[in-house]
Amino acid sequence: MAPVTDAAEAQDLQPIRLYLAEMVLVASVSPGDERMTDILNHGGELRVLPGGAQPWDPDNWVYVQIDEAQLIVPPRHVSPPHKRQERYRHPVHLRVGDWDVQGTAHIKPGAEQDAVLLSVHPFLPLTDVTMASSNHPWPETYEVVIVNLRHAEFVLD
Repeated sequence: MAPVTDAAEAQDLQPIRLYLAEMVLVASVSPGDERMTDILNHGGELRVLPGGAQPWDPDNWVYVQIDEAQLIVPPRHVSPPHKRQERYRHPVHLRVGDWDVQGTAHIKPGAEQDAVLLSVHPFLPLTDVTMASSNHPWPETYEVVIVNLRHAEFVLD
């Protein structure tokens, strides 16, 4: 993803929230038509524009190592109906850094216990998410959160 260089492209910026070990980065990203989960699963770096920065100045963009992101609140994305696949819904309870995360995983049939799949695609999107941390006074709720399973521990209730 190249930095946005003109005003027309700047209108395509979407909000993103990246939970890193040391901070929460509130920023914008220009994902185009690609799902954020797919972008994250490619690995490498993600170029983001911190909140309040001007998009046409290339010096304002920052690079985040994708694997350092623990939790990601992605831009809203609605897949075209012809690309949607049947998924089973599984309640999930995870511990990610300081966060206790509960939500619903949408898993392809047959992939529920596939450790190889998780090692190749470590980013798992959850829906209807509630996140709580002893470092924050109130729980946070989101429609979608993508979890980096490399930083997560499953909690058995």
